[in-house]
Amino acid sequence: MSGAVHPQVARVAALLRGAGLVPREGADIETVRADLERLAAFASADSVPLPGERLLSVPAPGRAVPCKLYPPEGGAPPGLLLYCHGGGFRHGTLAGWDAPLRQLVRDSGLAVLSIEYALAPEYPFPAAFEEVVAVASQVMAEGGVAGLSVARFALGGDSAGANLALAAALALRDAGVEPLACLLLFYGVYAKETDSASWRLGGVGGQGLSAASMREYWRTYLPDDDSDWRVQPLHGDLRGLPVTRLVVGELDPLLDQNRALHGELENAGVASELVVAPGLIHGVLRFNELASVVRDLIAEEARALARFFR
Repeated sequence: MSGAVHPQVARVAALLRGAGLVPREGADIETVRADLERLAAFASADSVPLPGERLLSVPAPGRAVPCKLYPPEGGAPPGLLLYCHGGGFRHGTLAGWDAPLRQLVRDSGLAVLSIEYALAPEYPFPAAFEEVVAVASQVMAEGGVAGLSVARFALGGDSAGANLALAAALALRDAGVEPLACLLLFYGVYAKETDSASWRLGGVGGQGLSAASMREYWRTYLPDDDSDWRVQPLHGDLRGLPVTRLVVGELDPLLDQNRALHGELENAGVASELVVAPGLIHGVLRFNELASVVRDLIAEEARALARFFR
């Protein structure tokens, strides 16, 4: 591994800085959310919608959860990936993940349902966790969503969304729900620790994630400082989970947590595949329209996802 930021990623970071699209440090949450949406719109400007993609909602305790369905073109898909976006439990929208999820669908042939779970601080823990579990449980029990019928399901997500996906998978297992085909988790945060060696990579390559920002995300998400397996799935009982694919950048502050989860999954008898991408930082998925190295990463993971559904 090179230890240097991939030149395409460095170019994207410079492009965003030059366009004034880097979220402002110290700004309030609403300002940062707006900054991130402008960034997402810029990064995904060339993304072509799928013909059948559509917004919908799935009932959950307390509210109807907004979701977006991305069906593949032509033919019935072999399965559906329920996906949770990243954003530190307090940022992120459905539209912000259009570009990478469209590519994932096109390259895998699977359908994706993106879940716009409740964000902190308006909805602190356990609201997001409970909504993801409720949506997944209902969609799986009904064998599909919005007229799309499938027989097999997977859970996935990135960053905070990967945390929610893994915790939801544990909850579904405990509830006796039909086993998932797999988990596809991109650079997830799986525990509250922020002092391992890889946290020194915070800020490298322009990435916004650092130990300090992660502690702030936890503070916002967990006003009561909860710490059970729903918050820290790394420390939960991982037995009985499906094959799990972990993808993380070489320069991501969450590298150590992903390596630790890989080891804990193997210790629990779970088939685990760890991909460490050279030169990549945290949060790169949404730059697939700007960097071929990210497109290549998503294409590789789409092939892996399709393999799990054969």
